[in-house]
Amino acid sequence: MRVLLVVLLLLTGFNCRKPEPLPPPQARLIVRFLDHDAVLDIGVLPTEGPWRLMNAGLWEPLEVRWKLGTPRLGAAVVGRTAPDWVLLEGPSRDTHRVILRGPGPEELARRNERMDPEERDALTFLGVLWALSWVRH
Repeated sequence: MRVLLVVLLLLTGFNCRKPEPLPPPQARLIVRFLDHDAVLDIGVLPTEGPWRLMNAGLWEPLEVRWKLGTPRLGAAVVGRTAPDWVLLEGPSRDTHRVILRGPGPEELARRNERMDPEERDALTFLGVLWALSWVRH
């Protein structure tokens, strides 16, 4: 019985079709949040019309600026921190759930660092001098 099961599994495994390659996206929409980006690859060119974003349970209009090219690139900026995914609604009323991607906390800390290394070293030196003077008194 076990041999028959193993043979059956091997035969079904060899009969599987290879996945067909996906066509390249015709358009890409990037929604930029404060900490992440939502990137939506669209297989067919979107129709002209308004895009909307689900924000706190309500659909809000999204101002998208499209650039011509291949693939056609659209971008929008949203001024709030987003969760790990967002809902977007296209002009044809198709709803898309987009998982956000972007820099992690470590990269954001490096990118948002305001002081150069020399300023940081000088500030560290002043802190050590202050600590030594405080201990002395």
